Amino acid sequence: MKTEEEEEEEWRSARKVLLIVLPYLPSLFELLSMTRVSRSLRDAIRDETALWTNIVVEPPLSSRLTDDILSDITSKSAGKLKTLILRRCLRVTDKGLRRVVDSNPLITKIIVPGCSGLTPEGIMECVVSLSKKVETLHINGVNGFTKQHLSSLLTYLSSEVGTIDLEVCPKCDEVRMIPPCSRESCNKKQTNERKCRGCWLCIPRCAECSVCLGPDTESQEAACGNDDVLCLECWLVLPKCRFCNKPYCTNHSSRRHEIATTNAAARPSFECEACYYRAGTNPYEVDYQI
Repeated sequence: MKTEEEEEEEWRSARKVLLIVLPYLPSLFELLSMTRVSRSLRDAIRDETALWTNIVVEPPLSSRLTDDILSDITSKSAGKLKTLILRRCLRVTDKGLRRVVDSNPLITKIIVPGCSGLTPEGIMECVVSLSKKVETLHINGVNGFTKQHLSSLLTYLSSEVGTIDLEVCPKCDEVRMIPPCSRESCNKKQTNERKCRGCWLCIPRCAECSVCLGPDTESQEAACGNDDVLCLECWLVLPKCRFCNKPYCTNHSSRRHEIATTNAAARPSFECEACYYRAGTNPYEVDYQI
């Protein structure tokens, strides 16, 4: 029979191991889930500054993130936040982002794809305030960027390829993301000479591998929505919803609702968002407060 002191010592050792593992969790959802294990672990996570220097918020938590919640979460880094990744956080505004940037001058990565509550002017103010420290800026999905905005941003960013995910499309002359093409015949040519070089609106592409989809390319519908399609090669290998038989691309795989099973030999299965929410349930009720 273990004494109370021995049990406490075992828990302290286990907590130390957990604090080593926790920084490798992929997103805020997993970190918040761990705070529900016990009160002592919740307190340890809350007080460990190193766990909060890289914040990743993605669906399904994205829809619940507001300026105040974002400020509360990032404040746990004690001003040492380096990476801020917000995917499709529609309720975050310029004011909220600027508040975070002003409190965390060490930020080097700002990745906010699909955050339509932000504006080009707000992004510009944040980049300027960081005094050329930003090494990665992904803003695809923030509406309203013009060639003038892009030109101004580039003066405050590194000239390295991939620093910013937007450029001027050579086909429509609009500022949009131009993905690389994985088709071998396209890669044999210089980047600026590729016939398929263009944004997603100008060139149909596979949502998984970004290969251009010509009239002679067989494609299949994805579960991602927004009319996303997949080349046949990607569609065949990706896991599919057990009801509609549609797969998610890797970027949207977090939307899958995994189906628990007691059979260890059974293949993993999931339901897509459309099929799962049709049943009227929601597995993602995780509280931001810890």
